[in-house]
Amino acid sequence: MRIILIFVAMLALSGCSGQETVSIPLDRSGGFRDGYLVQVNRGGTVKWNGQKLDDAEFKTYVRQYAALPEGAGRLWVEFEPQAPSDRALFVRKQIVESGLCQQQRCVEGEWGAKRPVVN
Repeated sequence: MRIILIFVAMLALSGCSGQETVSIPLDRSGGFRDGYLVQVNRGGTVKWNGQKLDDAEFKTYVRQYAALPEGAGRLWVEFEPQAPSDRALFVRKQIVESGLCQQQRCVEGEWGAKRPVVN
């Protein structure tokens, strides 16, 4: 009986680790971006094409972007090194749950990667 209780307790605790994983396809190319850019800095601030957003605004923007046709492009997300992991998880989760990744319209790029400039 004790073994069963120990096993059940271990299962319960392993489910509460808080280490949920949500991933977005990575792109380490150096080509042009098509679409919009979300950046999360080390302070946890979320910016959409340079505009600072609170969590509610971010959720709304992501849902609205996911509702656009494929020609609208992908949503790129970048995380500054040492960005808080809980903020990264929140952002990734919102993007995945929006359906953008199912539409193959989400990608995670490298923070500060040099990209071609269009004049």
